[in-house]
Amino acid sequence: MANFFKNFKNFFSASPSSLNGNLLKLKVKCKRCSEEITIDLRKTSDFSRVYEEDNPPAKSAFFLRKEILGNKCNNLIYVTEYFDENFNLISKEIEGGEFL
Repeated sequence: MANFFKNFKNFFSASPSSLNGNLLKLKVKCKRCSEEITIDLRKTSDFSRVYEEDNPPAKSAFFLRKEILGNKCNNLIYVTEYFDENFNLISKEIEGGEFL
């Protein structure tokens, strides 16, 4: 029975080496309290596909909309970024903070 749970856990968790290619880092600083926040973004779940009716920037394939809340204050930071097919950044906007 213990083997079953071990295999079950391995089925749902990825090894750190396989996650490195799937992760992007986002670093922001809160305008209110100056807290520096680092977020790990998963290419498979945090990004959305761009469609023509969304009026994206040219050559955009993926976009990210993220609301970030730090530990020091209740200021929400809003981030919108657009990426090409290879996850190269095309454009970015932020409210309530600044990019690092």
